[in-house]
Amino acid sequence: MKTIVRNVICVLFVIGLVTVYASMAAAAQISGPSASGTYRFVLDDGLSKSVEFTATTDERGVTTGQMTFRDEAPLIEQDVDGVGGHEEGSSEFYMMAILDTLTIDRNRAVMSGTVADSNVQSYIGKWVQLVVEDNGAGSEDKLTWCFCQPEEGGWVPADAELREDQGAWSQWWATDAEREDDKGVQSTNIIPGNKTSCKVFPLSAYPFADVRNGEGQIQVQP
Repeated sequence: MKTIVRNVICVLFVIGLVTVYASMAAAAQISGPSASGTYRFVLDDGLSKSVEFTATTDERGVTTGQMTFRDEAPLIEQDVDGVGGHEEGSSEFYMMAILDTLTIDRNRAVMSGTVADSNVQSYIGKWVQLVVEDNGAGSEDKLTWCFCQPEEGGWVPADAELREDQGAWSQWWATDAEREDDKGVQSTNIIPGNKTSCKVFPLSAYPFADVRNGEGQIQVQP
């Protein structure tokens, strides 16, 4: 009888440990900054569009995520290398991007990544940026997006008369010498081919799309 009781206690103890570890793992997964959502909407063109995305930044500062976008509006892909500029229409635009950056400011988030798959060939390899605003349950969430062409490498500006001139490689911070708390502003990097994603602006500067009819949910967790 004592053996049975001991076995039951051991089983309950193991179950308790599993439950605790599962809870800790779940908490760890949602503890970092994240943004996710599924949203279907209509703009002035009257055609349905949808976006599904998720992005999470772990304790190391590494962001992983994915974004899928669909648009009923037909797109035209122009072959600029062909003779006469051949154009090919698509009945519905689709693309899937791998997200690798995430910036959050209160209830807004901006995510960036690279298009990995699309039914319009020229979009594969482009950078994409998605900006969302989480206004809570029962409120109207907002979003906007854009595509950017990856920057090619090239000549680095420098003074040809000065061999020791670092040219565009020079960097500096502009700060207010009278304020110790001033974080300053870093110089702009103008080296071609050094950018890795669309330029990120302050989140308050993005104009959101004028949605006529939207449904779904967007969640932003700082």
